[in-house]
Amino acid sequence: MPKVAEKLSSKGEIPGAKDSREVISQNRSSEMFFAVVGPVGAGGSRVVESLVRACEASGYKAEWIKASTLIRKWHEDAGTPLPEATDKTLELVEAHQDAGDKMRERDAAEVARAVMREIARRRAAATEVDYVPGEPVRPNSERRAYLIDSIRHPAEVSLLRRTYGNAFALVGVVCEESRREQRILEKYFRRPRHGEQLVREQVKRFMQRDSDDAGNKRGQHVAEAFFEADYFVDNSENDPEGKKFALDEPLGRLVNIVAHDQIVRPTMEETAMHHAHSARVRSACLSRQVGAALVDSDGTVVATGVNEVPAAGGGVYGEGFGQPHEHEDHRCAFRETRFCSSNQQQNKIVDELIAALPELDGVDDKLGLAARIRKTRLGGLIEFSRAVHAEMDALLSAGREGVSTVGTRLFVTTFPCHYCARHIVGAGVYEVQYIEPYPKSLALELHNDAIETNPFTWQPPERKSMAAQKKDAEQQQRSDVGAVPSQPGKVLFRPFVGVSPRMYTRAFEKTWRLKDKVTGNFEMEAPEWGDEWSPFTVGYPDLEAALTK
Repeated sequence: MPKVAEKLSSKGEIPGAKDSREVISQNRSSEMFFAVVGPVGAGGSRVVESLVRACEASGYKAEWIKASTLIRKWHEDAGTPLPEATDKTLELVEAHQDAGDKMRERDAAEVARAVMREIARRRAAATEVDYVPGEPVRPNSERRAYLIDSIRHPAEVSLLRRTYGNAFALVGVVCEESRREQRILEKYFRRPRHGEQLVREQVKRFMQRDSDDAGNKRGQHVAEAFFEADYFVDNSENDPEGKKFALDEPLGRLVNIVAHDQIVRPTMEETAMHHAHSARVRSACLSRQVGAALVDSDGTVVATGVNEVPAAGGGVYGEGFGQPHEHEDHRCAFRETRFCSSNQQQNKIVDELIAALPELDGVDDKLGLAARIRKTRLGGLIEFSRAVHAEMDALLSAGREGVSTVGTRLFVTTFPCHYCARHIVGAGVYEVQYIEPYPKSLALELHNDAIETNPFTWQPPERKSMAAQKKDAEQQQRSDVGAVPSQPGKVLFRPFVGVSPRMYTRAFEKTWRLKDKVTGNFEMEAPEWGDEWSPFTVGYPDLEAALTK
């Protein structure tokens, strides 16, 4: 028997039916999820303290979730409790590192799963429902921010980002290495029980394990997780009296971007790094993508660069209007025989080394031996790549256009290698900002006479004419006899801070209405279909069902 059609209202609507925008709106959440990642000693807890104040100032209820507490609880539940201690020692922290590694042996993102269980439990308490593990807990309309302290592995970032989507933001904490080492020494070695040198070596090993636990995929890999951050904040400055709230302003800016409390627009540095990232994605290199943007003293981007194979006549492949014909594109990814020239040459060197040492003739597993040799610095040789590096491409592009590179600033997505570093110094660049680390680089070791990493002591390498130098020397001699001459300036290499390229468009694109169309008065109104930060509380099959009912 056919179903009787529902009676329509006078407007032709089905009684009780929801407008599509209402369906979308009712299935969105007002929750946000911030996670903090930073190397040991960077001061992640101080960042979370500022985030709590910023979130509360924007009307969010802040929930601080400590991964270390959840790691301890996980092991208690598993019957392997961690040692108790009244004083926090480096040995105790290392025990927590071991405990986190043990969790990740089960699942690379097991710590993040524990975080998500705690989020669900707290949401259940806030909404006054019983928490049943494995059962969904629906959020209410309250603005709530979950602050996760802290991320130690890239799998944790991937799980949280894919679960919470645009509502998730990762905050990377920048801190100068010597400052971090000093903080660790002061915190854990007030009365050193060993010699000073032994203590520093222990701290170095501790920092290295935190950054990259080589050989242990389920260990801590903070450096790899760090460059996936959406927002970077610098906590290199120590915390003297009156500086307790120094991070409130930059982190308040992040929350303002998310909450749309204010109109926030990008800094010159953020725009320059966005240009570098846009150049980066043009690269067809089989190894990695790197982009660079060269900025003059007025903040104008004068050139961009990408790691790509050079093309005859100037520039690199992939530039210019239109795509080259297949037979005209000679990049590694598009050749008839596709291979990385760098790897090929490295393998030839390794094979020659094995053949040249008779002692290795008796080794049965030649492939395994070659693989072990490739893990040494021989496998890290970088001079056999066909690609021009992004930094050099940017400098060459400026040169072809007749633009002076003296006094410029270079924004690059990855820390420069030592080959690029010497060209950067020779080109007269004053400052370099970067996001990703590059462990193969020997730039700081080979060019420590010309490169500075401490922004607090940095002096730019300002060049003066011989006449100006002579005049300055005479004035100094007359005014201050016996004064020590000032140190020559250096090129500053520093980590980038601010909105990362991955979040740039979402953070600054104008999606909210900012004025009354009739009066012209300032007025902020969210998009009628919801803003770009609000996550859905259901999956697309549920939305599809609700909208097609």
